[in-house]
Amino acid sequence: MIEPIIFFSKLAFRLPYSLVKAWVGGSLAELGSSKAVARVFLSEFAENLDPVTLRWVVNPVLRSVNVLSLWWLGAAGSDGRLRWLYKEEGAPVLLYVHGGGMCVDMFACSLGYLKLLKKEIGHLSIAIADYSLCARYPQAIEDVWTEYKKIIDEHKEVWLMGDSAGGNLGMNILQRCASDYTRFPEKCVLISPWLNVTKSETSFAHPGTDDYLTRNQLAMFKNVYAPNGSHQDPFLNIEANFDDGLWTTIMRHTKFIVLCGSDEILCPEIIRLCSKLAKIDEDRVKMCMEPRGVHCNTLLFDAWDPYAEHSSFPEILRFLRSDFYEKA
Repeated sequence: MIEPIIFFSKLAFRLPYSLVKAWVGGSLAELGSSKAVARVFLSEFAENLDPVTLRWVVNPVLRSVNVLSLWWLGAAGSDGRLRWLYKEEGAPVLLYVHGGGMCVDMFACSLGYLKLLKKEIGHLSIAIADYSLCARYPQAIEDVWTEYKKIIDEHKEVWLMGDSAGGNLGMNILQRCASDYTRFPEKCVLISPWLNVTKSETSFAHPGTDDYLTRNQLAMFKNVYAPNGSHQDPFLNIEANFDDGLWTTIMRHTKFIVLCGSDEILCPEIIRLCSKLAKIDEDRVKMCMEPRGVHCNTLLFDAWDPYAEHSSFPEILRFLRSDFYEKA
């Protein structure tokens, strides 16, 4: 198993070079040293990651960090594949579905972000869907669907939040609610959703987009998750196979806020999705474009300073607090 050795060797050689390149190019001064270093590390990490290192090194490390973090935060325990971060009687339940191309485990920074939401909102329960990783389509969808049905059977008000691939899984939950005549979540937060899994080649941002997520990384995730997936499958390629009638039904029950970074590779397909949703009912969807934002920018960086000038955290907070979201 030589792949992890190659992966870490590449990081050891490429990271110093990329950091110097960022410094010479002015990124450190423009973005701030902490954010620029994080973006450089994530870019090299994503570009050089391989399935073997992911499965046998990266995911076990992330899982251990998450278990320790949940213990440190005093999490409320587990129920099947649900990990309860906070559980309060009679409170709305926010079901969070993490990203990672249906292959990578949750990054601990998501827990910090959820903790901040809880602190600001107060009366709120938060559950995390722990779905199968590196499993073939549609296993991840089935896992999250099972946990969603469990929550709506036991709780009166349910909200949904997903980032990247978690946004894809969250939107699949909404499509299943419509087709299976199941109760919808009242609110849905989509952070940099990965909308077209097998058809992304037509959706990439313009060359020079300054995102850490790369074409190669998306291709690797797709080949692990859905190597033979059809372009016409609306559960894989949600935006490309957008069904006006289906989403009209969904939007009668669920309102949306969608976040997208101006520098992220998935920006074009996210903009198209928001335009399609707005044509159905512009009062039920709000899009927030984050200037110089990268993929999942708010999760990665806004918790450092949630009320900074370009932070999207206040928009999400206002959306979740409000019974009827008022457009800015």
